Amino acid sequence: MALLDDVRALCDRLAPHGWADLLVAHGLDIGAADLAAELARPLPGVDREVPGFEDFAAEGRRGVEPRSPARSLLLHALASPNVTRRPDGRELTGFATPAELSVVEDHVFGVRPPSLAELLVAAGTGNLAIVVFATEYRPSAQTPHQRHADLVFARTGVSRVGTAPPRWDGRLRGFLPTVADDPHGVRVLPARYAPYLAVLVPGDQAGAVPMRFRPADGSGPGDAGRRFWVPLHKLFPGAECIRGRTLSVRLTVTHTNEKLRRIHLALGPDASWGRPDVDRPPFRFSDGIAELSEDPGLGPGTVVPVPHARLVEPAEYQGRPLTFRVPPNQPLSSSLNIPAEGLWRHGPEYVHVRSAVADDGTETDLNTRPDVAGVVAAGGYRARHHVDFTGDGWVAAVVPELAPELPRSRSAYSLVAAPDFFPSTDQRELTEWAATRVPSRLRTTIWRVPPDPLSDERFPANLTLSGSGFRPDDDTVTAIVCRPQSPPGERTRLETSHTERHSHLPDDAAGVFAPGWDVSVDGRVGGPVHLAAYGLGSPFPEDSKLCAALSAFWPAVAPDAARTFQPMPDWPTVAPLTDEEIGVVGDLPWDGVPGPRPARVDGADVVDYPSLDHADYVATSLRGAMTLALTGAVREDEYRSRVLAMARAYEALGVDTTQDFRTVVREKARWSVLSFRALDPADAEAVSAGTAAGVRLTGPLYRVVVFLRGAVRPHPTAVDRVHVEVRRRVDLLVDPVVVLTREEPGGWASSG
Repeated sequence: MALLDDVRALCDRLAPHGWADLLVAHGLDIGAADLAAELARPLPGVDREVPGFEDFAAEGRRGVEPRSPARSLLLHALASPNVTRRPDGRELTGFATPAELSVVEDHVFGVRPPSLAELLVAAGTGNLAIVVFATEYRPSAQTPHQRHADLVFARTGVSRVGTAPPRWDGRLRGFLPTVADDPHGVRVLPARYAPYLAVLVPGDQAGAVPMRFRPADGSGPGDAGRRFWVPLHKLFPGAECIRGRTLSVRLTVTHTNEKLRRIHLALGPDASWGRPDVDRPPFRFSDGIAELSEDPGLGPGTVVPVPHARLVEPAEYQGRPLTFRVPPNQPLSSSLNIPAEGLWRHGPEYVHVRSAVADDGTETDLNTRPDVAGVVAAGGYRARHHVDFTGDGWVAAVVPELAPELPRSRSAYSLVAAPDFFPSTDQRELTEWAATRVPSRLRTTIWRVPPDPLSDERFPANLTLSGSGFRPDDDTVTAIVCRPQSPPGERTRLETSHTERHSHLPDDAAGVFAPGWDVSVDGRVGGPVHLAAYGLGSPFPEDSKLCAALSAFWPAVAPDAARTFQPMPDWPTVAPLTDEEIGVVGDLPWDGVPGPRPARVDGADVVDYPSLDHADYVATSLRGAMTLALTGAVREDEYRSRVLAMARAYEALGVDTTQDFRTVVREKARWSVLSFRALDPADAEAVSAGTAAGVRLTGPLYRVVVFLRGAVRPHPTAVDRVHVEVRRRVDLLVDPVVVLTREEPGGWASSG
């Protein structure tokens, strides 16, 4: 009864924090002397009108329903991010830790444990194996079946690097990326894994296997022709997991960062280094990336990236700065470009090479050179390598007592990715919104390719990871699934999460695109294509700059920095950052690069821009200047509203969105965004403008200032800045229905 004792201790701890009042409203007394009987008895009246319980499974009738997390009231109450208040509306004042939530899960699966024979029968003709999943409890709208709140699973987890230890927020049931007293601090974001006995089943759209079922098309067979591992029963140590067995369950984790190694394999010996050097740290390393947590409050299976003082560091080898000879190349902006082979990236596509090192060890910042891109293109100098602490690897489970009967096992794919600068905005939500709710006249001309979450990709995990056991035919590692239910549960209210927690599952990560923010793709002729982290920028901020600047190409929930740098003909602003978020107002630009400012030069209106070629996200990372203090507060509805407002602003400016994509993008890119900020509809300017135009503006409302650009000239004194002539300026007020425009000296008028 060890698990019940732990559950009782949790109930005793939380009872005075409002949980006794909350659960007694459903007929559950967590202070009962016989807690086992109390949790097992049918409850007289679960009240699904209490906030947070609207999407508790309709079939749920007990505090703990054996082997059914979704139908266990106690687990739902403790794990759902929407359960935050007592029935009278007062806030709950204490919450379960990740370790305590894991104990309650174990009790749900262990209160009436099955035998191994029963599990084999339940698996039917499907293959049964020990499989490691990343997992979290979600509201109904974020589950594959969308019938009720439930545990959801993926065989890929995404943790994120940072400079500070993790912080669990019990109210949100998740980890927060920000540091309260340090706007430039970035907390690491863990991922939680657990081993399950799982069965291999074919894709089934009616059964919601997987989430966002992919039909057959020209690119592949579709999910009906694929197989997915679906969890049946959680594995945990002790005698309560499987009847008649006492289990020892151990997880192991391995990660690798081999970006520098891959650079030198791609460039060859002319770039200064070869084997055996490139097989050693820092060319290829495993220490200092991510580890299983030893914090008892985080519980078993929590993979935590190792916090580092800075997101990137200059590389050293054999006690000296690590440099390499830059070959002549065709850079993108001022980044060394290692050409990809189609979609395949055999190494980092973009490499930071703007710290030149002389023979005497003197370092020169090439950003001080007017023609920095030309210097990079010519090559022929030695550049300092930098390392980041991202990587990929696997989480494996060892259960010796089951190995004779169940020798098959599958590890989870573990990604340790760059920080998420919009942690409160979901990639899957953006994908579904863009596909179904954006007006059709706008939908095909916002991004060059539709946005996709990583969970929609169908590639094997990194097949180059020796010892991982990843297989070329196992291409569903990023799919989201639930435990099977037969028959399916009744549909409850469709509830989303009302919180701003980070999710470590792959539907909150970006797809591979070209390349991805979180992971890339590699392959070879005649061989399998697979996911790999080593194809991303070296170090990752080098990639971040280019992804952020090339907004219309980059359909991901990531910063859109197109308005920060001098305008480019094919890259209009798509998801505008506000004036505060790019540092035009205040002093917290997300990337450490303050945005453009209007100026008067020789009697003419110009905009003073940072030069994209000279902007250096590696340097800002070394200074600790990056921040998600502002972008981290942007929620999904706000992000979507910005995208739609910008698209409608372009329409109001005369852009015909019925034309082909390239034409539309070039027409949009003629207009540069000088200012973008939210405006209260009660603001004096909004009221005055609405009165003048004969309309009433509503929220969300944005004030946008754009201009048609003229000549581009070098800054007279600063090599890292340019002046762009303002030929025509237009002010816009954009709400969900109306767009008002104004050009001086005229007044406000409706564009429609």
